[in-house]
Amino acid sequence: MGSGKDKDKKASSSTPATKPLAVGDQVVTSADPVLPDGDPSEQPGVIVDDFAGSLADDADYGRDWAHARRWAIKLDDGRLVFRSSEEVERPAG
Repeated sequence: MGSGKDKDKKASSSTPATKPLAVGDQVVTSADPVLPDGDPSEQPGVIVDDFAGSLADDADYGRDWAHARRWAIKLDDGRLVFRSSEEVERPAG
């Protein structure tokens, strides 16, 4: 039989799960797909809408360009951009 200390040690050693993105979260994303020098321009912003429920599968588009994006993000400079989950990250720190 294990001691209670073993259970506490296991619980404290596990890493907390990352909270899923949601409306209202502060994020960082590219403001422009790519700058002329080839580097993406990262900008902070806040998620203002989630279109997950209205996204179609790639096969439903009939094309491989201009797909809908899940997140509407208001950048701190006032622009509104639309991004997929893999194009959005939480700010460091």
